[in-house]
Amino acid sequence: MTSTDTPLTPDAAWLEERLGEGSLWRPDEAALPVELTDAESREFLLTVGFPAVHLGVVGIDTRHLRTADGLQPLDADEIYGNRYPDDDSPPENFALTVAVAGDQHLMLDAADGGITHYDPNGWDHGAGWKGPAAESLPRLAVLLALIAESSTALDSEDDTVRAAAVNGLRRRMTDHDSYVEDSEFWDEIFELFD
Repeated sequence: MTSTDTPLTPDAAWLEERLGEGSLWRPDEAALPVELTDAESREFLLTVGFPAVHLGVVGIDTRHLRTADGLQPLDADEIYGNRYPDDDSPPENFALTVAVAGDQHLMLDAADGGITHYDPNGWDHGAGWKGPAAESLPRLAVLLALIAESSTALDSEDDTVRAAAVNGLRRRMTDHDSYVEDSEFWDEIFELFD
């Protein structure tokens, strides 16, 4: 499959073909936080759904979405170090954890739908924000599906097969979403195969 066969906005059938039947979390309107105001993200979650899976080959986990606390809004200014510690004003900007890999998080910006990398080890000194990791929730869903599609080859004992899979996957992911190229989150994922 070439990158031209990869949809910008996938449908449920395309995602489940790669991630498995029943792998998508599709909440109802009442399950979505009111703080999530980005219309594209809301519609994608309600109509297509988002992968709620564990991609063991790279350690990315999104299964928390199926829990009662799954998509909780966090004060983005606080976690990214943009708020003074003694500032008790109500939050204005929100972010929601959509994926974790170890202690690293991929966050959905509640207002604009962008996906950023958050390192919780840096929140108290303004170093938690690590930059964009994907353009949107639908694009992140595709990135996760591409990883799942390549997981057998990525897990191969044959170094040549594994190296070809890593290079091919990185190229496909970058072709799909240019944020992958300069993302520290994705760099750390690919470093697992060095």
